[in-house]
Amino acid sequence: MAGLANAPSTMSIMEGTTGSIMIASSTDLWDWSAAPEGFPSLVTAECTQSVALTSDGQPFGGVGVCSMVDPDGDLAIYFGEITPQMEYIGSLTAGSGKYEPYIGQNFIGTVTGMLETGQQMYHVVAAD
Repeated sequence: MAGLANAPSTMSIMEGTTGSIMIASSTDLWDWSAAPEGFPSLVTAECTQSVALTSDGQPFGGVGVCSMVDPDGDLAIYFGEITPQMEYIGSLTAGSGKYEPYIGQNFIGTVTGMLETGQQMYHVVAAD
């Protein structure tokens, strides 16, 4: 799956004395053209990330959640950890309809490009 994270629709920063936490939400576009039979080839998801940043602004961990309802009305919620290398290691934590058999399936997402606006391209593959 290839994904496009649009520029964040909301973003806030929680400042600490040794770093900060960036909280951002976006509507992402997912290209599922290689999805199993019966799955949509294109969906949107609402994604929110909380990323811990060092005092000089470098990411060192975080979490992310993406929630979606596809054109058939089936839903899926994905949760994962964001590594210092900006990988997203997660799993499908809840799903209905066609997604239900995939609950617990693990995946790895890698950011392949980012613009100053916060838009990102990423690629996701199954980890199992």
